Amino acid sequence: MKQIAIVIVLCVGAWYFFIGGRKLDEAMVRDHYQKEAHAIYSRDADQLCKLLSRKAVIENKTTMMGRTVETTHDRDEACKANRETFETFSRVGERMGGILTIEYEYHIDTIEVATDRKSAIVKGTSVLKMGEALLQYKSSYTQRLERELGQVRLVHSDEATVMRMGGRGAMSQSDFFK
Repeated sequence: MKQIAIVIVLCVGAWYFFIGGRKLDEAMVRDHYQKEAHAIYSRDADQLCKLLSRKAVIENKTTMMGRTVETTHDRDEACKANRETFETFSRVGERMGGILTIEYEYHIDTIEVATDRKSAIVKGTSVLKMGEALLQYKSSYTQRLERELGQVRLVHSDEATVMRMGGRGAMSQSDFFK
């Protein structure tokens, strides 16, 4: 009897690992982006990292002050970049007297769930503003999400980001980079 119970538990575990824990739907995809927004508002780089697959590849073209820089990050590099970004936000906040707000908006244009429900392609845009208009990142993206052991994670992202600095006379771009 005990052996039958063990076999049943192993079968259920194998089913979940190979099939049940890998299926996703549109609601799960939308929930993933809500979790991402919450992590950004919380400035929680570790939570953002949990939303990335171990095999994540993030390709980004960032345009700032007329220059475009292309980068490709794996999961570890993306996590490090997120930490550095939040540290930059803190430094800028300190330079602004400690009063600095973050606004983040995203818009999902399309979600295409694969017929086998193992992945989804998402196209959308996002805007991250810091201090109203002090620092702004506008991105458009195409991302592929997969569900891994019950968690929806980003596997591949192709992004184009435009970074702008300004801010109602608070600080010029040249002053910020001194």
